[in-house]
Amino acid sequence: MTKEVKLKIIAVAMFTVLSIFGLTGCNQNQKKSEESLAQQSQEFVVDQNGRVVVIPEKVDRVIMTALPLPSAYVLTGEPVDKIVGMHPGAQGAIAHSIMGKMHPELLGVETSFIEGTELNIEQLLKLKPDLVFYWGSYQNQHKQLEKAGIPAIGVKTQGDGDALYTLETWLEIMGKVFGRDGEIKEVITYGHNVLQEIKEKTSDIKEEERVKSLVLFRHSDKEITVPGVGHYGQFWIETTGGYNVAREINVTASVNMEEIYKWNPEVIFISTFTETMPEDLYANNIEGQDWSKIAAVKNKRVYKIPVGVYRWYPPSGDAPLMLKWMAQHQYPEKFNYDMEQEVKDYYQRFYNYQLTDQEINSILCATKEAAQGTKELSKQK
Repeated sequence: MTKEVKLKIIAVAMFTVLSIFGLTGCNQNQKKSEESLAQQSQEFVVDQNGRVVVIPEKVDRVIMTALPLPSAYVLTGEPVDKIVGMHPGAQGAIAHSIMGKMHPELLGVETSFIEGTELNIEQLLKLKPDLVFYWGSYQNQHKQLEKAGIPAIGVKTQGDGDALYTLETWLEIMGKVFGRDGEIKEVITYGHNVLQEIKEKTSDIKEEERVKSLVLFRHSDKEITVPGVGHYGQFWIETTGGYNVAREINVTASVNMEEIYKWNPEVIFISTFTETMPEDLYANNIEGQDWSKIAAVKNKRVYKIPVGVYRWYPPSGDAPLMLKWMAQHQYPEKFNYDMEQEVKDYYQRFYNYQLTDQEINSILCATKEAAQGTKELSKQK
């Protein structure tokens, strides 16, 4: 029996024990598991479901069912060709973003083993993964991977929708898995510095004077879904000094135009999980919806959120750039970032990629095609 097989057996045994006792009382079991592994000098991580996962001795073939994760992975400096499978929604974003130019090999990565949230475990096994990163909320995926004896690490949103903190926690896990702690430390520090700068510049704004903003998360002539507390929109708006007019909503909810008239947002951000563009609101061509009365539309302050190595609305490798972009669009008088140069410098520093002017423009001017492959997903963003 090889050492790798032994490690997988140990991992399965741990998962079984933790599942029997449940997550409520898992802390003591988790501590014992960690102590036992430490005594055996085995490397492990605790995933974001609180499960102890033994890191295989060799991690050369990786599958990622969590959509934003490839964009964080590229910050580790690990070879991209280790990714042998991903969600089609992630590949859709890559195909319509700079990531596809930076790493065209990802466009050929296998996606047929997953549809929506359902795994085809037989197809997945054909890819011979050493490790799978999956979206931790989907317990059906964990059960299938556990039964198949595949080490699986669950990742999900952390800190009530705090996209920057979530990125940091994902990077810390991957840094441990791939032995890349040093590589990820620099970008984490950079993100902290950006956050601190923005907080300092917006700390003197009284709540009643904060710009009233709204994010259209999903939108069409049949649906207006907006984020509130516990979702990324709340974090982006209020961390950069704004006031989320939908803050009374828990996570996300569908609303109607009457509610939006009541809120009358001064700034509207449109996610790339919907095909709606600012021009659609300016032209007022959404059937059954009159946007002409809204302050943000009247004053031409409707913005499409960018797409870089991934969509900027959820956590991504570009999260520090999203903070700067949001701050500038809410308070252009306080933040005079040259976003073209900021993007160029960030990509050179952290991705070792020299962007052309055309590529910079493609990042900051997202198209409606970036929404492809995301409609069937509810929890994962």
